[in-house]
Amino acid sequence: MKIVKTVPEEFLNGLYLIPTDRYNLLNLDENGEFIVDKNIPIIRILATPNLKKTISKLIYQIKDKYYLFRNYKNAHWLKNLLEYIDEKIKFDKYYRAKKAWYRGIGDLFKNIRKWEFEKVIGKVISLLRALNPILVLEIHDIRMWHYKKSFINFVKVLRKNNISVVLRYPIDCHKIIKRIFPEGILNTEATIKYFAQVHGYYISKKVASYLLKITNGNLDMIYIILKHSKRNIKTLRELKIPWLKILPYIVNSKYRKLVEVIVELRRFKIEDIIYKVNYKLSTLYKYLDDLVKLGILTKIKYKGKLRFRLKLNRSTLLDLIQKYKEYYKSWFSIYLLDSIPWNIRIFEFSSYI
Repeated sequence: MKIVKTVPEEFLNGLYLIPTDRYNLLNLDENGEFIVDKNIPIIRILATPNLKKTISKLIYQIKDKYYLFRNYKNAHWLKNLLEYIDEKIKFDKYYRAKKAWYRGIGDLFKNIRKWEFEKVIGKVISLLRALNPILVLEIHDIRMWHYKKSFINFVKVLRKNNISVVLRYPIDCHKIIKRIFPEGILNTEATIKYFAQVHGYYISKKVASYLLKITNGNLDMIYIILKHSKRNIKTLRELKIPWLKILPYIVNSKYRKLVEVIVELRRFKIEDIIYKVNYKLSTLYKYLDDLVKLGILTKIKYKGKLRFRLKLNRSTLLDLIQKYKEYYKSWFSIYLLDSIPWNIRIFEFSSYI
């Protein structure tokens, strides 16, 4: 939920997917929450196969929020009620507005108890269209559900009426959720914006998208790039990429120590480097040849002696990032940010799972 609360504007007008840890979801005995962040209402509830219970939890979250339902133009079923409430609030007649609201909500709860389906869905959609919230539906393990159709149809009705929906669920359920809701969006750019913001950096969606592209979601690398950039990055031109510092992280880990020394020396002979790394001479030559093949080093013969020089080519470096994914275990790691305490060191994130 931290992701949605921090950058709610990135979760409007769509069906978004957020896989997370099981313990980070609401329990069966928890009611949920209702908050307003950046003038965007966010409703969080636990969804179950029982649509009646799910809708009851949703209405319970909004039952005291009559003062937020001021936009009645799109509210079909409850347009007259919301228009009346808005009129009374304008003239400071809050008691009358509140009384009318609770009468209407009471009728809705009666409809739910009797399960008058058409009335319930019509009124719920009217309320949500008037409020225009981000509706966060949390799911425990949809693989255990014997009956999913009513929930699936409910989500489709919400999206048909332009209600923003976020599904949060255990990582294990991602394949089935993606199969059920193929239109669901993994909003990785929003997650990277959140990651940056928590560390004091404010980046645009375009910058977040570029960072995702060039790092494959490696949080270590993203943090290194951010550390060498301005606090507020709106355009790609303002983004500073310290390739020398990133280089040891985009090669195979067996070369890392050697590459760190190479970055320090830039140009060197075998004699300059052999005492700085604990390798056999044959291993050192092999590793250096491998780095030459990768395009990181160039060989030079000078006065009969073999020398090496660091070679930095942006396209080669980007290609290395795209091909090498040892640190990028899974894109799921960036979603675990939603549940990891922030006192954990930054470089532990990408290897969390």
